[in-house]
Amino acid sequence: MKKILHHSTAVVFLAVAASAAATETPLADLDVVYAVNWAGLDVGSAGVTLKHDGAAGCYLYTTTTQPVGFVKALYGAPKQLSRFCVKAGRVQSQQFESVLAGDEKQSYTLNFDYTKGVVIDENGASREIPEDAVDSFSLQQAVRLWVSAHAKDEQAPIAEFTMVDRKNLTHYQFRLAGHETIQTQAGSFDTLKMERIDNPDKIGRFWLAPERGYMPVKIETKNGGKPAVLLVLKQ
Repeated sequence: MKKILHHSTAVVFLAVAASAAATETPLADLDVVYAVNWAGLDVGSAGVTLKHDGAAGCYLYTTTTQPVGFVKALYGAPKQLSRFCVKAGRVQSQQFESVLAGDEKQSYTLNFDYTKGVVIDENGASREIPEDAVDSFSLQQAVRLWVSAHAKDEQAPIAEFTMVDRKNLTHYQFRLAGHETIQTQAGSFDTLKMERIDNPDKIGRFWLAPERGYMPVKIETKNGGKPAVLLVLKQ
């Protein structure tokens, strides 16, 4: 359960993207809340914030879960932070932190150095990464930028992304899968549906609202035989 909640807050949010160039429109600050459902149970909420950070086109992106009942008692409240910039339309992670109070195995830090092509963890160990690699949280900003750029294509190409976590590089493929109207506590939204297609045993579906700058209003993830995690915009 801990791993599922941790992953869901890390991977499933597609809430923001950014622009580093002065000619690109900067993103407004963001503060939204999602209701979280796990295995059909309401298990709390997750807050997502975006703030400008440092240089133009650079941002601080955070998420904090607020679990309830047995979930909070057993697994705490995971927090994640991503500092990222966008250069030439591409997300570049700067730093990623994942913190689960009292659990060092689930807490770690990654620092990205694209000039050297490496990512460095909290212990100083480095690994080589490709130039398109991003952390598990800012991956979702990369997806959002891609959707924004291809939303009006007559036939959009397959989207490909590379995610870096504590140990692995994971390659994702997504496709646009049509339009759908989604009802949420925050209102009704006409959305574009984005779904993962690289692994039949894993589900990743995102419903993105053009009127919200292609931020997701609904997210569904599932890993093999594990229960599904569903996030729906609350406010």
